[in-house]
Order: sequence, then structure tokens, then C-alpha cells
Amino acid sequence: MDKNKHPIAKIILSNGLECILNEDHTKGYVALNIWYHVGSKNEKPGMTGFAHLFEHLMFEGSKNCNTNWFSIVEPISTGINGSTNPDRTNYWENISPEYLERVIFMEADRMGFLTEVLTETKLEKEKKIVIQERKQNYENSPYGDSEELIQDIIFPKPHPYNWQTIGYESDIQKAKLSETIKFHQNYYVPSNASLAISGNFNSKQTTQWLEKYFGNIKTNKTNSFNSNPLTSSFENTKFHEMIGESPATLPKLIIRWPTNSYIFSNNEPELDILSTILGDGIGSRLHQKLIAKTQLAQSLGVSHYTSELAGEFDISINIKQEINFEEIYKITIDEINNIYSGNISDEEIILAKNKYKLSINRQLEKSGGFGGIADMLNYFNIYGENPNKINNILDRYNKVVKQDVINASKYLLQSPHLHLHYKIKK
Repeated sequence: MDKNKHPIAKIILSNGLECILNEDHTKGYVALNIWYHVGSKNEKPGMTGFAHLFEHLMFEGSKNCNTNWFSIVEPISTGINGSTNPDRTNYWENISPEYLERVIFMEADRMGFLTEVLTETKLEKEKKIVIQERKQNYENSPYGDSEELIQDIIFPKPHPYNWQTIGYESDIQKAKLSETIKFHQNYYVPSNASLAISGNFNSKQTTQWLEKYFGNIKTNKTNSFNSNPLTSSFENTKFHEMIGESPATLPKLIIRWPTNSYIFSNNEPELDILSTILGDGIGSRLHQKLIAKTQLAQSLGVSHYTSELAGEFDISINIKQEINFEEIYKITIDEINNIYSGNISDEEIILAKNKYKLSINRQLEKSGGFGGIADMLNYFNIYGENPNKINNILDRYNKVVKQDVINASKYLLQSPHLHLHYKIKK
């Protein structure tokens, strides 16, 4: 067997729970990672932030383990966490192999029986924590106050990416216990989940444990959501200026496109490669133009990120003086136009591909945690309906050629974007 290929077995329990096993005895631990196919896109206006709020509630105990999760799992693990984005919520633990059965039982218990011990006290506690998290990450974080504005502009209502995953404070405050219980009943069910285990474990024994603890949990079909790609209705390039309320110390130019790229779309790889060429590292084009040669900018980043329904292409530049906003904007757009004109070498594309390959390989060196093998298995299972795609993860990127990158630059030049000047409050 190719040492770079991951042996994968997929089983589906009678209640619809999909389980992916990657047995690897070269690892000293075992990683359990579970995805629920629910995120902020499943929420409704007036009830934003529910997916993330429930991520917090999942650590507050369930029927047969009614205590804080961290107090039990942290002593037997090298890591435990969870996260929420617009499309999914995940939970993971990296543990010693001898404790795998215990954690499988605990995960099953909070999938099937969490709401039986969910109380007003727990809900109010987590609401306060989430609101404080919102203040730290958005209101009191440099440039954090720009993100809600940007999201609202580039994904106009009623697009389900219109709001941030954290939700609005007013919605979080008024969340009711009955509503959170219904949320769990609708989305935290076996048929809406994918569970991956990677590392040092026995597949036969583990399959028996999965059947034993998850097999009798009931499922339902009330969690249906149309996950087909949904393009933003944002039609015309828009200029916006804001005076920041955050503790940022430098003005910032933000250029953001809502894109028709989504996870596994045909144009996802070429836009990824273009973002690397434009802004990844000191050798990138914009770093050379805006920092090394002109010293107009202090720092910059270029990113292309895809979600289940649509994507975003972002260029964010911390600039030294507000008088340089338009000059920097012109240089940036001109550089994209330069690539569209064909001024790009095969060597640039090869270097960008190698950077992407290195990044992926670093992720896959670990079994657990964010971006590890177990996490990626769920990614490919939920979005690609085939966890074995992890073994061909680089194929689409290896096929990117010069004309693809030119096409990606043309797409940006012909698509509407937000042109935002973030100024510092005097």
C-alpha cells in the first residue's frame, strides 16, 4: 500500500450515522471527530447564533454524564475542542487508545440525551459566555467591527451567509430553552452527522462500540436544508468608508468579492492558486509591490475561502497612511489585471502549488485536531460524500495551468466587489 494513502473504512448504522475509520498504529493516540451538518446558514433571522450557542451547550453535560466535558476529557486527552462555521459544527478529542470506548459513549450520550438535562441555568450561563466571546472577537478585536458590515453587504438578505456565525447579541439574549431543545432535536441526530476516528485503535472492536452506543439513537428527517450552491445577489461594486470603533491602530483597505466558487467547485483550485500568487509570503506580488518596494503597506493578506453555498475572495491591507487608500487600491487591481494580461510564469504557478501541497501535507501529518486526518475525513464525507477523496486531495490542484489562473483573475475583474476604507477613530 502507498504509504501516502490512508486506509479508510466507512460504515453506516441503521439510524443513518456515517462512521469513517482510519486505523493507523504508527500513531500513539486516537482522534475522534464528529461533524453535525448544521451551521449558521440553517438559522433564521431573529434566531441567529443558535448553532454556535449550541456548540457551547454540548460541553455542559448530558443525561449519563451530567458535568462539564472538559473536566472529564482533558485529563485523558492531548486536546479537546469544537467549532462552528456557516455549514457545520464539529467536536473532537485526541485521547489515549484505552479511553476510546469512554469517549464514544460520551459522544453518543450528548447526541441522544443532552436535552434531558438541559436547563435554564446552563442556557443562561452559556449565553453570557457567547456574548462575551462576541465582544472579544468582534467589538474589541482590531477590525472586528468591520466583518458584520462586510457580510451584510456582499451577501444581501435573504442569503443565509448574511450574518456572522456568532449571531447578533439581541438574538442570543432572547434565545429560549424550548427553542434550543428543538434545535438539538432537529439537527443533532444520527442521519445528520459524520463521525471519523483516526489513529491507534482496533476497527473491529470500535465498530462494536459504535453500534452499542450510537445504534439505538433515534433519527428524524426534519433537518432538511437545500445545500445547493447559492450565488450572492450582490450586483455592483460598492465603495464604503467606516470609522472603526475597534482597538486597531492602522487604517485598513479591504477588497472583498462574494464568489461563485464553493467547496469542490471547478474554479476553487484556480482561485486558491491566484490568492497564493498575489499575497502568500514575502515573495508574493502584492508584498513586493506594496511593502518591499514602496513601503505603502505595513502588512497584507490574500485569501480565498469556500463554503458549501458560495465563497469569498479577500484582500486585506494594513496601510501606513489614510491618504494612500486609492493608490494602494489601484496598484492591487492593476496587479490582478497584469495577471489577466498573461504576465505570469509557469514557475510562479509551480511555487504556488508547492506551497499549497506543503500546507496540506502538514495538516495530514496529524490524526486529530482542526484540519487533521479525522477532521478532513468528515470534510470529504459531508461535502464530497466520499471520505476516500482525502487520498486524491491534491489532484485538482496539480491540474491547474497558466490559463486557469488567468481565468481566475478575469473572473475577479469582471465581478462586483466591496471596496472598504477602514479609518481609525481620532
